[in-house]
Amino acid sequence: MIDRFEEILQLFGQSLNLPLESDRNHACAIQIKQGLIVQLQSDPSQTKLLIGCKIIEVPPGKFRENVLKEALKANGLPDPRVGIFAYIAAINNLFLFQEYPFDILTTGERVASLISPFIKTATEWRVAIQAGDPGPRSEAKLPGPMGLIR
Repeated sequence: MIDRFEEILQLFGQSLNLPLESDRNHACAIQIKQGLIVQLQSDPSQTKLLIGCKIIEVPPGKFRENVLKEALKANGLPDPRVGIFAYIAAINNLFLFQEYPFDILTTGERVASLISPFIKTATEWRVAIQAGDPGPRSEAKLPGPMGLIR
């Protein structure tokens, strides 16, 4: 008999037209074109889908402090949030994760609709940090007419 996680992987894989299956750790890692690896797995109670992604290594120093401040600000935003940021000190990596109850993941398209913004957020943060910014620029901070900050 197939468990809920395997069923969700099959549905999601069908929507992507890719065969997805879990590994020996009961997880599935998906290499994203932008260089990110998104890992999917079930929580220990087998009731939630866990999604996680190492975004980028952030070396020690003031820049890392600024990145982590921006990540904390993002964590404080109201729901719906596509993920929660964490920092993995052992590998100096910014990490994004989220969980969804299996009950709402009824189709592959539904799974894709939740994972797509997650990937977009992880990619935006990765690109910003690679460019030397502590996080992606929000619309509110973008220059307006005549270079004025909105």
